[in-house]
Amino acid sequence: MPQPEEDTISALERARERLYTPGALIQDMRVPLSNAHEETVPHAWEEKPPEITPPPRGGGRHVHFASIFFLTSLLFFLISLGGVAYFFYYGGNSVSVDKITIDTQGPSTISGGDTVPLSFTVTNRNSVAIDNAIIEIDFPDGTRNAEDVLAAYPRYIENIGTIPSGGTITRSVKAIIFGGESQSLSLPISFSYGTQGSNATFVKKSSYALTISSTPLSLSVDTLTETVSGKPITLMLTVRSNATTPLSNVVLANTFPFGFSLASSSLPLTDSSFVIGTILPGAQKTITLTGTLMGQDKEQRVFHFTVGTAKSAQDHSLAVSYMTQQATVAIVSPFINTNISVNGNTGDNTVVSPGSTQNITVSYANTLSTSVTNATVSITISGSAVDYDSIRAQSGFYRSVDHTIIFSRDTDPALGTLAPGASGVGAFTFSTLPSGSLIASPTITFTISVSGTRVGQSNVPEQVNASVTKTAKVVTAVVLAVNTLHNSGPIVETGSIPPKVNTPTNYTILFTVQNKGSAVAGGSVSTILPVYVTYPGTTAGSGTFLYDQSSHTVSWNPGDLAQGATIQGAFQISITPSSSQKGSAPALTGNVFFSGYDRFAGVQVTAKVDPVTTDTKGDSSYIPGNAIVQ
Repeated sequence: MPQPEEDTISALERARERLYTPGALIQDMRVPLSNAHEETVPHAWEEKPPEITPPPRGGGRHVHFASIFFLTSLLFFLISLGGVAYFFYYGGNSVSVDKITIDTQGPSTISGGDTVPLSFTVTNRNSVAIDNAIIEIDFPDGTRNAEDVLAAYPRYIENIGTIPSGGTITRSVKAIIFGGESQSLSLPISFSYGTQGSNATFVKKSSYALTISSTPLSLSVDTLTETVSGKPITLMLTVRSNATTPLSNVVLANTFPFGFSLASSSLPLTDSSFVIGTILPGAQKTITLTGTLMGQDKEQRVFHFTVGTAKSAQDHSLAVSYMTQQATVAIVSPFINTNISVNGNTGDNTVVSPGSTQNITVSYANTLSTSVTNATVSITISGSAVDYDSIRAQSGFYRSVDHTIIFSRDTDPALGTLAPGASGVGAFTFSTLPSGSLIASPTITFTISVSGTRVGQSNVPEQVNASVTKTAKVVTAVVLAVNTLHNSGPIVETGSIPPKVNTPTNYTILFTVQNKGSAVAGGSVSTILPVYVTYPGTTAGSGTFLYDQSSHTVSWNPGDLAQGATIQGAFQISITPSSSQKGSAPALTGNVFFSGYDRFAGVQVTAKVDPVTTDTKGDSSYIPGNAIVQ
């Protein structure tokens, strides 16, 4: 059966029709109450139509007022911030340190002690002028003025004044800069300024980097690599200037290892440093140290030496350090103990006379618990006092090319295998040069080297070496001469020549002292006058005379004697010959003695001359018979 028309149109279609049909909305939409009896049950498959919200009028998108307000405020803030930034950087009288540029020109690598030229260019890129501009450069410790190398130059400072907007100033500076080898330096640069109408001070900081390629002072250390505990050891320290200008207040600082005792040095030790002073370009200074090193077998000791310039002539601490060197010395036990005797003297302080024969004996003994094979004992002689042509080896071989006497199995078969506790003796002789051929501070150095092969703890043969030194000093030779004068002396004499009995005659006694060696201090000449000789007190020449009446002793003090110095002093005596002296030439003095202290050798030196008589051999008109009493 066909459905009614109203049934064929769905509820959705009717709603759409009412919605889009013109004038439909104004129709009465009221629906009459349904009859309970006409109530129908919907089909299970029928869907409930969705509720439709009508779109807003006009079809546009709704924008909230709060969002519009937020966007507007944000835009206004950004515009304001940009305006403030523009005004701060580009507007008004603003000043910024970022608009100050400092350009530094100069070498990046220098040699220590060279004159360094630097150029500084400052540019003001601010929109206003800057006032009271001051540039300051700090230099490293030890820097010297290029105009006066002895004057310290810690900093450069200059008040430039006013730099207009866009203005540029350039300054040149020269300084002598020191430093250690491969040391990196930084020169701090400070530029301060102000502006008109403001009390504020602006500071621009910069720096300039330098590298020291070489050091102006070099140091070398020469010494043994091993020594025996308690034996003397010598270190040679050489300081050389590589600079192009003189270096002042040069100091060699040192740190000695534990157990080292300094016995002597060629330069005095002051506050653990050797004050060298001024070194000229290319010059060098050598310092010799001698001491003893105490320790146990196989211990090592390290010497540290640093050369540089001191803070001042009074303060010897280092202001600039240029080079540090160290020397490592191993302490070993004397596997072959040696002992050298000079003329029977085995002590450390040995002195010998010039122009005399020296007898040298070398003894050696194996101190190990195992044998030493192919043992060799060598003694090298060096020094300014040795007559090398006079060296004679009695039980060894003399190698003249290096002045070494060698004792080996070739000269002593026992050295082929030196059993534990075995010993031997070697001997040689040589002569010292005469006093007239010696230079100042003459020495003789014996360097003893011992080598051999022993079986070590690993049961493998190993080579062993050791060396020690011994130094002998040559005592100075003082020549004393005494002469009797009457006609040719520095004092005018009276009396009869030849002398007559019971008649007084005056004579001059002339002392002459000549030093042919090292300096002598406290020289003194003395003699005792016979009882028949009187001392009138008249003197002449250098030095001072004293006379002791009770002992009849005349003493002459000539003072210190330099090497090669000759000093003379004369005094008058008077004699009235007795009849018992007739026919003789009476003595006018007793034995004459000289005494002094050799500063180099550290010993007393003496000389002796026999008594002089009335025989005036020094007179120009000397007649032999005039000495006899008539």
